[in-house]
Amino acid sequence: MTLLLKKNDLEVRIKIKKARIGVIGLGYVGLPLALTYIDKGFKVLGLDSNVNKLNLLSNGKSYIKDVPDQVIKEALLKEKIQFSSDMALISECDVIVVCVPTPLKEQTKEPDLSYIREVVKQLIQFSRPNQLLILESTTNPGTTRKEVAEKIASRSELKIGENYFVTYSPERIDPGNQNYKVYEIPKVIGGMTKECLRYGELFYSSVVKKVHCVSSPEIAETAKLLENTYRYINLAFINEMALHCRELNIDIWEVIDASSTKPFGFQKFYPGPGVGGHCIPVDPIYFKWVANNLNLKTELIDLAIEINTRIPELIVQKTKELIREPSGKVLIVGMAYKKNVNDYRESPALDILEKLSSAGIHTDYYDPLIGNIQLTKEGEAIQSVLLNKDSLTMYDIIIIHTDHDEINYKLLENTKATIIDTRNVLRRKNIKPLNLVNL
Repeated sequence: MTLLLKKNDLEVRIKIKKARIGVIGLGYVGLPLALTYIDKGFKVLGLDSNVNKLNLLSNGKSYIKDVPDQVIKEALLKEKIQFSSDMALISECDVIVVCVPTPLKEQTKEPDLSYIREVVKQLIQFSRPNQLLILESTTNPGTTRKEVAEKIASRSELKIGENYFVTYSPERIDPGNQNYKVYEIPKVIGGMTKECLRYGELFYSSVVKKVHCVSSPEIAETAKLLENTYRYINLAFINEMALHCRELNIDIWEVIDASSTKPFGFQKFYPGPGVGGHCIPVDPIYFKWVANNLNLKTELIDLAIEINTRIPELIVQKTKELIREPSGKVLIVGMAYKKNVNDYRESPALDILEKLSSAGIHTDYYDPLIGNIQLTKEGEAIQSVLLNKDSLTMYDIIIIHTDHDEINYKLLENTKATIIDTRNVLRRKNIKPLNLVNL
């Protein structure tokens, strides 16, 4: 039954942790957030449209490496969490946190806000007065205001800032990073009104160590884009430096180590096979799209995109040069976009695999965390091969794409294959293979 709370009741329920938190979208952001809310004393409703995910979670099974099965099982056993696809249950929540995907459209590379828009339709139907809504999905400036708050306000009984509170707080989860727990990462938050911001700060102050309030949702939205565009541009710079240093016969890795001894004015970035993941290669394009629509140039972002997308192509080109014969075989070690995660969204390895296969080169992959991948929605799944002494004899070229800790790199020491190490992992582990190429 829907509870019609007074505004003060919402404040009290948050303070005494009787508020029920609804998390919409149980992916790499939503699920860890939901479990963090539970850890801080709240009960959670986890909502998702993916039936397979819901079945796994309801049986205490995790599909995210950072989230152990046991944590989910304990939350279920203690009745701290409920999983459902029934969006009507939104009405039973006091706080609603939206963590749905915001990818780019495949053909146009424009922001795809369809997931947010679909959630907003459900919110318009099932929300009630005196709820706090927090959008966490990475998006372009203006989304919280135009796509969320203004549309929800179309319901006459929902008054933004009076009896319905809309905020934006960008997710900052870093999959695979064990140095920072979710509650240790400061939260940036902007509200549609001062009262919206007050409720957002009240809630997140009970969850994380530090909350940084800003003057508007647009500031918070742009802050997330700045964080990742900054990283994307610097990765492009170090990737270009690495290419030039190779031509100059200068070791870029030793150069980085030397430069990083300066205690100020320098931050380490490392070259790699390209840039992947759900944030860093996507967020700069969100900002570029907004700026370009206003006829503003984004020359530095454009150049960074050109450089970073060129790196996988250079790996393919190098592989073709090194392969001994047309029947040669290639093994890609690691498909994930970064180490120690089972996520291959936007991974450069996909581009490398597809281009090599399209060129008629037999290409396999090995990843201890990703048992199979699907290059297209319609295509068949490709299975990970085994990595052992016998299997390695099949390959002429081995491309180290992802430096997972679980990989036994010692196996590569005596292989006759030429190894392209895009991560400098073999030298870091003091492994000296017979034929090594650092990109």
